[in-house]
Amino acid sequence: MFNYNHLYYFYVTAKLGGVSNAAKYLNISQPSLSAQLKVLESTLDRKFFEKQGRRMQLTSDGQSAFAYCKKIFEVADELAASLKSPTDLQNEKVHIGISDQVERPFIADLISPLLQDKRKNVQKIIHVSSASDDDLLKKLRTREIDIFLTNKPVYAEDVKELAAVAMPVNLMISTRLLKTTKFRLARVINPAEFIQGGPWGLVLPSGSLKLRHEIDQYFQEIKARKRIVFESDIVSVVGRALMDGAGIGFLPTPYALEEIKMGLLTVLGPKAGYWKHMLYLIGRNETRYDGLIDEVRHSVKNIEKN
Repeated sequence: MFNYNHLYYFYVTAKLGGVSNAAKYLNISQPSLSAQLKVLESTLDRKFFEKQGRRMQLTSDGQSAFAYCKKIFEVADELAASLKSPTDLQNEKVHIGISDQVERPFIADLISPLLQDKRKNVQKIIHVSSASDDDLLKKLRTREIDIFLTNKPVYAEDVKELAAVAMPVNLMISTRLLKTTKFRLARVINPAEFIQGGPWGLVLPSGSLKLRHEIDQYFQEIKARKRIVFESDIVSVVGRALMDGAGIGFLPTPYALEEIKMGLLTVLGPKAGYWKHMLYLIGRNETRYDGLIDEVRHSVKNIEKN
């Protein structure tokens, strides 16, 4: 019905995001690759790519075809791996998607134990990429990623929650700034009085982030107001601004664990936090708890223990 070479060319092109990258990978010319992709589309009477600006995007038929091709060629890789001798390294692969709402250095710390834990005759191959929650869900469905981490619950019949973790959110201030202002801390801190009583302004994530919505809601509950001196849609930049003494703000404690341990940030409030910021590890319904996916799942669950 169709040429499997053409299918492989389509699979590589879709995976690498365009004809230029795919042609280099396949070591063939771009015109030749484009021609063979057109033959595949003509044979199946389907259009798999469409131009959006300068980029090629998969159509709905293209997404469906890519999902099947991924199954075909991953099984071929597994067959090749199974034919190796027991002394050969066995590859374990996982592609993790990270929501663009989740703090980046924190993710590096989350992945680090996976890289450090060595298993005999196992070669780990880990891919990490970032995108919006909507894009990650699409990529999960087309099998471009295996799992993804987000701070929003996902309600869909074809996916499942592999792990969930509640991170305490606390008020934080640069230790140096706190000492400079000589503000006297009471044993039991009233957050509204502290926020409004000092010379500092607020350092906040921007309004597009879920964490900011939670902060705004908490401010309404405690009836506190303060001028905003810094905003960013990059959570790690918010943390750096706090550490540099730009003002005070709220962060999930695990996002600033190293800075707290080093004494660069002072945490104000109860150990349990003023509220919980959730993280969810999402997979497809058929996702199994084995290999690297199970290691990622345990690493996420261990966040609450730190």
